[in-house]
Amino acid sequence: MDRIMVVDDEKKIVHMITEFMKANQIEVIPAYSGNEAIKKLDSTLKLIILDINMDDIDGMEVCKKIRERSNIPIIFLSSNASQYDKVLGLGLGADDYITKPFDPIELVARVKAHIRRYSSYGDPVKHKNFIKFGNIKVHRAAHRVMKDDKEISLSTKEFNLLLFFIDNSNTVLTRKQILNNVWESELYDDNTVTTYVKRLRDKIEQDRGNPLYIKSVRGIGYIFEANV
Repeated sequence: MDRIMVVDDEKKIVHMITEFMKANQIEVIPAYSGNEAIKKLDSTLKLIILDINMDDIDGMEVCKKIRERSNIPIIFLSSNASQYDKVLGLGLGADDYITKPFDPIELVARVKAHIRRYSSYGDPVKHKNFIKFGNIKVHRAAHRVMKDDKEISLSTKEFNLLLFFIDNSNTVLTRKQILNNVWESELYDDNTVTTYVKRLRDKIEQDRGNPLYIKSVRGIGYIFEANV
């Protein structure tokens, strides 16, 4: 049974999510504050559902602290549906964003999709496990990326985006193709891809303004140019 953590200072919401997850054979570890979530983080968890608005430490700060230790998928919960908050949350390393009130069935579906992708990208049988291009080394099964032999931290979504580029190297990809394959959802728009590509360039390129690997194709999308 997969284990996830649900972090929210509203106990009724944690209980409701727990019951729906339990009905779908997903075990929930509850946390009612940001500090408690950080203490309970461990390698057995497959995903974290994280409320943004909490009293002790807000979810944005918790997300940053988690990203220092783990690439586990993170789904933000928030009562604020503004595009700014969504982009900010994704920019901090979250993999998904859902607003309150939400459909529990949809939340379960998203949780399962993220867990499935997180697990499948770690399967060395399905994919070439070790990839090298330029000064970048990618350990697919270990979810690790090295730049100049120093590990760089990528969120699960950033890592999946990099793998999608690698698996389709030297091929022009539209933003819609990237959305459909990396996010597998029509709930996002082109700005999501633009935000993540910017973040990925910041981490793997020597000069983001003159990228060596992830290049823009005007009016279409991107192309990943590398011998892998």
